[in-house]
Amino acid sequence: MKKMLLIFSLALATFLMFAGSGIAGNSALDEIYAAKTIVVSTDANYAPQSYLNDKGELEGFDISVAKEVARRLGVKVKFITPDWDLITAGKWGKRWDVSIGSMTPTKERKNALLFTLPYYSSPAQFAIHKDNKTIKTLADLAGKRIGVASETTNERYLQKDLSIEGVKIVYQNWKPGEIKTYPTDANHIEDLSLGDGLRLDAIFSSRQTIAEAINSGCGNGCPLKMLGEPPYYEPLCFALDKSRAKSQTLVDKLNKIIRSMYDDGTLVKLSNKFYHTNLIPKL
Repeated sequence: MKKMLLIFSLALATFLMFAGSGIAGNSALDEIYAAKTIVVSTDANYAPQSYLNDKGELEGFDISVAKEVARRLGVKVKFITPDWDLITAGKWGKRWDVSIGSMTPTKERKNALLFTLPYYSSPAQFAIHKDNKTIKTLADLAGKRIGVASETTNERYLQKDLSIEGVKIVYQNWKPGEIKTYPTDANHIEDLSLGDGLRLDAIFSSRQTIAEAINSGCGNGCPLKMLGEPPYYEPLCFALDKSRAKSQTLVDKLNKIIRSMYDDGTLVKLSNKFYHTNLIPKL
């Protein structure tokens, strides 16, 4: 009897061990399918990429892309809005599955994150207050106070420490007097709009973000004007947590979805809707 009990106990332990390893061995994609939901991190204050509309609902290019990704996966989408530095740091602990938030795949970020194919590209853009009469070229920004969102490629560019695979970076031959960092682009746009030279002399963001601020009025007329041509264009991708085991199948699946959205014109349609221009790179 004791022998039979011992054999049964060993068999049960072996079964539980293999069952547990099977559960633990599920890929990130399998876990999304099991939950019937993909959790997407994004920014709630980054128009026209992602922002809260009058109904308090998230809207924008990235939001629409994320919803379409979920639809093609056959699951629901849930949005979460952690701070940008938490997203770029990796080690998400499965709090969200993917970042669809216009992220550039820099060499530094690749230490902590996995990236998909680019789903659109973004021109970097300087802007000044529309009342300014002395800053006429990018060279005139030498020694000026420039606002920029922290932990972004634009900040890295101003610090002359930006590396993007496949993108040639040409730096300006001048240095800002001060680089003032902000939590989001909306914050430095607001500071510049308060008055020429009051808090900032210029800002550095994406062209589409500045264009949207000017078009929408950014709450205070948004008296801004763009300065010069974009110093560089950057590819923008979905990002995944590199520390999460078995994520490559999810990367592969997302790449197939991005390519399908490119092939059937969905990405171009969304780009024209939110940016009024085609920012979709050729895949």
